[in-house]
Amino acid sequence: MGALVLESDQLPDVAEIVEISAFHTPNNGKIYGVMLSMLERGNKIDLYTLADRPELKGREMLRYLSELTNAVDSGVNVLDHARQLANTEIRRRMCLFGYELSARAVSDPDGVVDWATSEITAIADRAVRSDDITPLSDVVRATLDDLERRQQARQEGECIGISTGLQRLDALTGGWRGGQLVVLAGRPGTGKSATMLHFARAAAIAGVSACVFSLEMPAGQLAGRMLVGYSGVNSQAFRVGSVAAGGWRELEQAAADLSALPVYLNDRANITMGAIRSQCKAMHRRGRCGMVIIDYLQLLDTASRNTNSTREREIAAASRSAKLLAKELDVPVILLSQLSRKVEERTDKTPLLSDLRESGAIEQDADMVLFLDRPAMYGRTEIDAGRYGTISAEGVGLLHIAKNREGATGSIVFRHNESMTRIADYDDPATDAIGDVGPF
Repeated sequence: MGALVLESDQLPDVAEIVEISAFHTPNNGKIYGVMLSMLERGNKIDLYTLADRPELKGREMLRYLSELTNAVDSGVNVLDHARQLANTEIRRRMCLFGYELSARAVSDPDGVVDWATSEITAIADRAVRSDDITPLSDVVRATLDDLERRQQARQEGECIGISTGLQRLDALTGGWRGGQLVVLAGRPGTGKSATMLHFARAAAIAGVSACVFSLEMPAGQLAGRMLVGYSGVNSQAFRVGSVAAGGWRELEQAAADLSALPVYLNDRANITMGAIRSQCKAMHRRGRCGMVIIDYLQLLDTASRNTNSTREREIAAASRSAKLLAKELDVPVILLSQLSRKVEERTDKTPLLSDLRESGAIEQDADMVLFLDRPAMYGRTEIDAGRYGTISAEGVGLLHIAKNREGATGSIVFRHNESMTRIADYDDPATDAIGDVGPF
């Protein structure tokens, strides 16, 4: 504090490092707060102007200010002092966290894990990182290197990002990319969970680890769906336990193939975004989190201690947390979401962005919004599929790209089996060059 009074021109830099809460001694915190207020107003800051402030009036405070400035010869090392102080605050908060964790583990064993996750994340977020600000020259170089990589992939007929497993969707979107929040939305029963399993498997086949958080279905049910889809065994026979000997051989082979894929499942119900973030960061450090899938947004535990909070605000906060997770880990996050009943009240059942349930913030946070549509569910027998002409709606689904921050919008058509355990391109993928296809 004495160095800062002597070198007050360094206060703007110190303010980026140190907060008022870093000072354990109340007088130091009070003086620092007054200095920040004076800086904001553009007032000159020195020993005289500080002592003249109403908040610091009095003989004792004047004596204390004088002692502070007399304790140092100059303020040349004030930034080093600030960094040490910020580090001390983090260690102090960790000590207090440890004491409270011990108390809560006894008094609130059910909620202690989520509380601890939230607190430790808050402490980590306040740690000062020297790499937060990057020179433009470094960003420009990295952008050109990324462009060169994407152009080479395009020329070689490869997907630019992480493959979606649908060639025409890859062509429109370039695949999933790090930092993206992709919202996959649809009405109940349209096949959102089946589609997300298809995306997870496609990413894993491409060598990208996928962390799947399923709040709706248990892990065993998800694994069963993947086994049926991968093996081709009849889903009804699998469900009732009447699989023939040949089917068992197919299932065993499918099990071996699936077991080799880097897919990780968490089926805990009512999990919070804080807990998801903590687990993903731990998996990412071990190289096991290249993509995150959350099924689905409205089932997340969004309970807030703020009694004035609304459901819309809570959903908005969860959506924002998902976007921050994608950015922090530089991985795509696919967030499943329900659509409101407005879709079924219209003659045209094509979903709109306004149909996203419970919060307009979902549309705002998302880099890409995909709507899953199965016209046969609404009694349609035929659909206009663009380049394919008029086709039967039976066994056919549509993915509408309603928002794409980095590319084109449009629709793609895909085939699926009756149980939605298998999803594939409508036509033979080998017949279309990846660089030349558009919507449909």
